[in-house]
Amino acid sequence: MHYFLFTGDDSLRPNGQLSYGERARLALARLVASGCNFLLLDEPTNHLDIPSRTMFEEALSQFEGTILAVVHDRYFIEQFATKLWLVDDCKLELIYI
Repeated sequence: MHYFLFTGDDSLRPNGQLSYGERARLALARLVASGCNFLLLDEPTNHLDIPSRTMFEEALSQFEGTILAVVHDRYFIEQFATKLWLVDDCKLELIYI
């Protein structure tokens, strides 16, 4: 839990007492612990503060599986995308490799 910015007794708090960002970090920690190899992410950095975002991006950079992320964040795209798909007018187009 330390790697996902939980300290002290944070890991003992009920889910209902966690902020949205903490819940997102907890969900990611559970996925990593379960050994998943595919992540489907919808705007994953929207509710994260800067320290959480930094740790999240570090965790993603070490993830060895496939990640499909729906994002509008250009910085996130520039850092992590190896392929970029544009959905426009019900059409899917590869625009960047």
